[in-house]
Amino acid sequence: MLMIDLIKPYEPHWKTEFEKIKTVLESALQNIDVDIQHVGSTAIPGLPAKPILDIDIIIGDKKALDEVSSRLEKLGYINKGEQGIAGRFAFRQGSEFIPANWPAHHLYVCFSDSLALKNHILFRDALWQDQKLVEKYSSLKMALVNEKGMTREEYQKRKTEFIISVLKDLGLETDELNQITNENV
Repeated sequence: MLMIDLIKPYEPHWKTEFEKIKTVLESALQNIDVDIQHVGSTAIPGLPAKPILDIDIIIGDKKALDEVSSRLEKLGYINKGEQGIAGRFAFRQGSEFIPANWPAHHLYVCFSDSLALKNHILFRDALWQDQKLVEKYSSLKMALVNEKGMTREEYQKRKTEFIISVLKDLGLETDELNQITNENV
């Protein structure tokens, strides 16, 4: 599959699909203090993206992780652990996932004080607030996917370089930027 085949123009229904999933997750996690956020490129109007939603479930009380994990597993998710990114736990849809017609998505449970969450929210919010930044990021993504011989790894690396430059401008510390770089490339 070519890199260009992975990226699709922005689809307004991504927001609606997120809201559908959020409603089910909120119901499954009722009585647990969580915040559910749409992050990643599909959360940014006008930005081309892989058509896979990124969703963060934010928990302030780290002791709630086991209960959140248990309830997500009852929905058919599989806890894949931190996968090398501290404070961010990946959950994937299992073969028994209900409902099966949900859009493709990555689900993460993040501690509210995790750097991974800070990265997601700061970058998303910067894009929400600056259309020129969206245009610049969009141009980079399209140039990368159209570059002959582009691999997923190189695409990720070059996108991360852009994200790091934005996060640096937003005031993240050097050690935080280094950690994000190391965890994402």
